Amino acid sequence: MNNDDSEATEGSIEPAEEALPPEKLNYPEFVFEEGEIDADGGFDLTQGMKREEMVSWLRDLADGLESHDVAVESPDGHVTFGVGTGDVRMQFDPDENHRGTLSVEFGLKAKAMFVSDDPTSRKTGARGKTGFIPLSMLTDDKPPESYRCYSWIRDPTDP
Repeated sequence: MNNDDSEATEGSIEPAEEALPPEKLNYPEFVFEEGEIDADGGFDLTQGMKREEMVSWLRDLADGLESHDVAVESPDGHVTFGVGTGDVRMQFDPDENHRGTLSVEFGLKAKAMFVSDDPTSRKTGARGKTGFIPLSMLTDDKPPESYRCYSWIRDPTDP
C-alpha cells in the first residue's frame, strides 16, 4: 500500500468526481431564541441581530448553500433541510429623509429531511452523526442518482 494521499486507503471509498471536498462540507444550524416549528417543519421566525451576528449567519448560509444543507432550531423544534438554489429579492423604500429598511431575501428551494418537536432529541444527518442512507439504496438495483437531493425521504418526522 502506498502512503500517497492522492490514493484511496485500503477499505475506503473513493468519492465521486462531483462530490464536495471535506473542507467544503459545512452544515449550519440557525438557532432562534423564540418561536415554534410546526410538526411538519413549517415556521415563521424572526430575531434581531448585531452586525457581527448577521455577518456570521450570512457566511453560514453561504456554506449551507454550497453543502446543500441547513437546519433551523427554536426552543420548540428542529428541522433539517436539503437546499438548492432559488431567487434573490432586494427591496428598499426610503422615507423623505432617504432612510428605510433594505430588505434582502434569499428564497431557496428546500426539502425537509428531519423534523422534531424536541430540539434536544438526537438529530439525524451530519449534525447527529447518523446519515441519511435508505436501506433500499443498499438492497435495490436503483442507480445512485435516483437518491440525490433526499428525494427518497417521504416522512421527515420519522427518520
